[in-house]
Amino acid sequence: MPLFWGLIALGGPWDSHVVTHGSRARAYERVALLEDARLDLPELFDEVSRILSDALPRDTACWHSTDPTSLIETSFRVEHMPAPDARIAEVAYLSGDYNSFVELATGRRHSGVLSTATGGDLARSLRYREILRPQSILGELRTSFVADGACWGCFAFFRAAPADFTELERDFAHELASVLGRCFRAAGRRARTSGPGARLWPGVLVVDGDRRVESITPQAPGWLAELGFVGRPERDPLPFVLLAVLERVRVDGRETSARVLGASGQWVEIHAAPTSPGQHGRDSRVAIVLQAATLPSMAPLISAAYGLTARERELTELVLQGQGTSEIAEHLFVSPHTVQSHLKSIFAKVGVRSRRELVGRVFARHDVSPLG
Repeated sequence: MPLFWGLIALGGPWDSHVVTHGSRARAYERVALLEDARLDLPELFDEVSRILSDALPRDTACWHSTDPTSLIETSFRVEHMPAPDARIAEVAYLSGDYNSFVELATGRRHSGVLSTATGGDLARSLRYREILRPQSILGELRTSFVADGACWGCFAFFRAAPADFTELERDFAHELASVLGRCFRAAGRRARTSGPGARLWPGVLVVDGDRRVESITPQAPGWLAELGFVGRPERDPLPFVLLAVLERVRVDGRETSARVLGASGQWVEIHAAPTSPGQHGRDSRVAIVLQAATLPSMAPLISAAYGLTARERELTELVLQGQGTSEIAEHLFVSPHTVQSHLKSIFAKVGVRSRRELVGRVFARHDVSPLG
């Protein structure tokens, strides 16, 4: 396995014992202010990392944004380590190992230390045996960013042996989980599907059991460029989000989808499935479709971004499908008056005054201008 941790051999010039309650409280307050700072995701990654460098010191780290619907990691930012590859996607994120990001996102505690989760026997963890121990890593702290029940991102912090993370640091990271969730959700609100300029034709790739592109349609390279891919699909490693989607299909054996913000500012929908029903595992082929995210596919993401209730989310999806008040009332078995009442609540949360503005908000272009 290639060197994974970069500067880890230097060790950390820090001592967790000197981090005071006051410094953590100040870091918490500074992170909370970022919810209204109008930062895009790369800026948010950098600013949160800088703020937490003293409050939660670490040797290396990896940050991700997450599709709150599928809980698939859709983008990343690394500190003092190479970008995650296919092996990392397989072992570190989707193996069902201790403190998986899905487990932390859906559990009562959104942060966990690996040594605590394994009862002090780190060798029980596949992730530790395969990735951390060969690089002399002992401490791992993971946190999922959850706001109103939806996960918008996560981080993994690492410390070289003999250092580890404490329960106090784990609890502080758990307190940060909802604040970071709101910050990453706010960044997601600023990015919407493209309008008429979106590509009309999807791209399709078929990937074999060794993660090699077996076939590809002419439109697919353009979509791969939206995901930051530079190179030749049949020769070079695919973008991490595609590797994550591939591994999810391999593990679960069924189709899955994720939405990711493309380089042009439009949302891209990724849909993947085994090429033959019932066939899955390391040797199975997977078909991947890349296309402009449609209004219906974005509805769950938009609903989560604005904290809509389950009923409001259902109604929003019907509005985005073009259904009128009477159709929605009939579909939901409620009165038209109840539909209007729900619409008023939705409009207030999203900050619009009409259905037309609601649809326009979803189609608005990505606003990248920070406050200044």
